[in-house]
Amino acid sequence: MRAFLAPLLGLLLLGGCSGMEPAPHCDMGRVSSQRDLVPGPAMIPGEPSPLKEMPLNSASIIDANIINKVHVRAITARRTATGTVEVVAQVVNCTDFPLNAEARTQFYDGALSPSEPASAWRRLALPARAVTGYHEFSIGAQTVEHYLIEMRETR
Repeated sequence: MRAFLAPLLGLLLLGGCSGMEPAPHCDMGRVSSQRDLVPGPAMIPGEPSPLKEMPLNSASIIDANIINKVHVRAITARRTATGTVEVVAQVVNCTDFPLNAEARTQFYDGALSPSEPASAWRRLALPARAVTGYHEFSIGAQTVEHYLIEMRETR
């Protein structure tokens, strides 16, 4: 009897999983609730900016065409053996179709000034419902203290 029930139980368990597709879960509502849309220009002489500060050591999706389609799941940075900084981001395509995007990184010094020119735009092929990695290395070594990744749809 046990020999008969074990395969039957296995089929029942597999049947419960057949409707599930292996894909990342994207909760864009939570991301959207953290965005502040502020009307008006970015800066008026003598007045404080109406825009929130963009936090450094983060990623900014600067293209409205993909803002609800991709999600930056994690970002890490580390010093290499030569002292430069490597930034790595995990980018999730939350759609059911492949996307093409671009990313670049601006590195900053301790005084929050750009420590070198922004990197070139790097193309990212994002398969449907998959995670893709992005990485960039700084040119400078000791002057780099912070970074900011920008993402847009491929032009």
